[in-house]
Amino acid sequence: MRRIGRLGFVTSAELRDLTPDDRSVVQVLAARAVEVVPVVWTEPLPPGLDALVLRSTWDYHLRLSEFLAWVDAVEAARIPLLNPPATIRWNVDKRYLLEVEARGVPIVPTRHASRGSDIELPALLQAAGWAEAVVKPSVSGGAFETWRAGTGDSDAARFARQLDRMDCLVQPFVPELAAEGEWSLLFFLGAYSHAVLKRPERGDFRVQEEFGGVVVPAEAAPAIVEAAARALEAAGQDTLYARVDGVVRGGRLEVMELELVEPSLFLGPSPEAAERFADALLERLRG
Repeated sequence: MRRIGRLGFVTSAELRDLTPDDRSVVQVLAARAVEVVPVVWTEPLPPGLDALVLRSTWDYHLRLSEFLAWVDAVEAARIPLLNPPATIRWNVDKRYLLEVEARGVPIVPTRHASRGSDIELPALLQAAGWAEAVVKPSVSGGAFETWRAGTGDSDAARFARQLDRMDCLVQPFVPELAAEGEWSLLFFLGAYSHAVLKRPERGDFRVQEEFGGVVVPAEAAPAIVEAAARALEAAGQDTLYARVDGVVRGGRLEVMELELVEPSLFLGPSPEAAERFADALLERLRG
């Protein structure tokens, strides 16, 4: 059995002290004689690390080529990285949604528009039969450049400007999200751990806390857990941690994202979730 003594939790410069969630895991691991040190991905690696765990690199989408080069360098140095490099590379671009849909997973309907293409928003919405949509970058985080769009000229112009700079995804506006919330279901080593519901502020559709969203503990029905597990299995990726985000429409879970890079794990609302994550982490590394 491999001995694990010193782990790096990888973060960004703005969160060099880690998040409250991650600090709760640090305490659990310390009780098991495992030291955790924050590792800012844009700074030199500390010496003597047995492995790295991606946690709060929440700026990677703004510096994608640098981030992927960092992943390559860690891999070349033979330092174990979790989630693994291949999983990270697959998951950074949300076009993966079309892959899992092709494998039979219900997703919120999604259209991909390539940077520099001549796709026009009104024509896209008309072809899809959507009166309103949500536009987001194909590579993004924290609702970056994510907005609610209609068929008007100003929205068409805004979409064209955004498409000049980046690939985009367009999805129908989902009223169920505002009414009922977005599910986040957490899995460690493929096993279901816990769930939360994220609800937007009244009048908004973004569930992130910086936009007024709230997170509440929730008991997911077995059918929702099973649907999330099938989505994760269809992705075919190697994961220590995974978060399946989705909304229930027409009685079924439609996947909005598979968060396999640096998701919040929402450990606080779930008793013993930090222990489960620590157990999975050490099991994986000690193998």
